[in-house]
Amino acid sequence: MKRSKIVIVHIMATVIAGFTISCFFSFSLIAEILGEDFFIKQVKTGILYCLPILVVTMPMLALSGKKLSENSQNPIVNKKLKRMKLIALNGVILISLAIYLYYHATYKSIDNTFLYVQVLELVIGALNLGLIVMNINSGLKLSGRR
Repeated sequence: MKRSKIVIVHIMATVIAGFTISCFFSFSLIAEILGEDFFIKQVKTGILYCLPILVVTMPMLALSGKKLSENSQNPIVNKKLKRMKLIALNGVILISLAIYLYYHATYKSIDNTFLYVQVLELVIGALNLGLIVMNINSGLKLSGRR
């Protein structure tokens, strides 16, 4: 595959994943602020149904990024790759938390345990968004657009 096509795949995967994670985070935060059980359940159900988007785009993002960085010794590239490992680890944790929160909201109750796990998910989600933004900024520097 030509480098220009890999760049397009990488950018598209970044936009889709970033938008999806931002929506998950925003809707979860809004649901918690409003505190309405029905809305919380709807948000958790929507997140569960949209998880496959991330299951597809995040590996696509990582693979295209690795392909673009082939043997690069650029410190910016190396930092991006290190952050990507942490983003992937956080992603696995976030997927697990999303499934747990869906199950807990749907089949149990929205109690203190749910709220503690929700706070943990929001903290890790915010961290991941921050890491993704840092990687986007690094990518823009590498491309000469920043």
